[in-house]
Amino acid sequence: MNDIITSLSDAFRDRFSEETLMFFAENGWDEQYGGLFEILEANGESKDIPFRRVMVHARQLFVFSRWAKLTGNNHFIANADKIFNFMTSAFWDLKNGGWFSKVNLDGSVKDQKKDLYAHAFILFGLANYKSSLNRKTAQTWIDKTLTIVEYRFSREDGSFRQELSPGFEDLSPMIRSQNPHMHLLEAMLYLLENDKQNPRYLTLVNRLLNLFENKILDNENKLIREYLDQNFEPRLVNSFIVEPGHHYEWAWLLNWSDKIYKSKKYGDLTKKLFNKGWRIGWDSKNGGVFDEFDCENNQVFLSTKRLWPLLELIKVLSVISSNFHGDNLSLALEIILERYIKPDGTWIERFDQNWAVIDKTMPTSSIYHMAMTILELEARKLKK
Repeated sequence: MNDIITSLSDAFRDRFSEETLMFFAENGWDEQYGGLFEILEANGESKDIPFRRVMVHARQLFVFSRWAKLTGNNHFIANADKIFNFMTSAFWDLKNGGWFSKVNLDGSVKDQKKDLYAHAFILFGLANYKSSLNRKTAQTWIDKTLTIVEYRFSREDGSFRQELSPGFEDLSPMIRSQNPHMHLLEAMLYLLENDKQNPRYLTLVNRLLNLFENKILDNENKLIREYLDQNFEPRLVNSFIVEPGHHYEWAWLLNWSDKIYKSKKYGDLTKKLFNKGWRIGWDSKNGGVFDEFDCENNQVFLSTKRLWPLLELIKVLSVISSNFHGDNLSLALEIILERYIKPDGTWIERFDQNWAVIDKTMPTSSIYHMAMTILELEARKLKK
């Protein structure tokens, strides 16, 4: 079984490194206006989307930084530097601090709001840029971003504001969303892993883990609802939505937390969250992972199958060891290579339940999920 998984993992890694990333290095940058395209077609042409998102740039800053370090490819190094320079010049709010979510093609600000989700990925991208390419100037931007997160996004209940106005007013005071907190934890874990005695990083990681355990997680049912009200109760109209892919991501994050702390604190919870995500997310008839589940009516809510939830399944399976999960890992890898990611490195973003193609375009943010999954598959080989 391990030989099969290794072979599939190698095929995935090679296809991504030699085809997908080269495709993006050649076609992903807008030579006319600067910045990264939002969506590409399989022929390399960009969709006509008249803005740039900082989140997309932060995700690709991570990808090209890490792959530059792994491969020594000068094109990847140049891409990472170019993305960093564009990000810091185009998206930072010089007046108030923080990062704008979107800018127009002419460089003017399209969306002056500041959102936590983007700031989380900015931290993650900057941290990888610094550590992978030894770009020490990134630390200044990390510190500035953390200050905004700590003093502008922070709430007294331990959570962080989801979206802020240009003047830092809370635009969603009645909502507590798990997703931006999850990615903020991801960024902080990476920072902590590379600087384990940093009290600032330790404080934020512990705060986010406590928030998850005590307020976000439905401990009784081991469910992670996407949206809760201001009291962390499932009383919003969409509080029934659970995304199996996020169950896999949280399970992986808790496993990572234990590795950093050299602890087994979350071992049992990691398995329970994964098992719940598997039961509600895996399509036992056709294979693949459903996009959304209705936890109140106990049924699939959105039966389409995007690329990223299956990648997150592979990522968490890479850190959970057993023969049973080995079978699932090889099956998931086969589906990725046969259904989603083509030999030329392009991919299908979304299918319906029966594997009919729904979306042939390629959101450029998706390569983050591919890269994260491959890194975990490569780490898995080293443990064998």
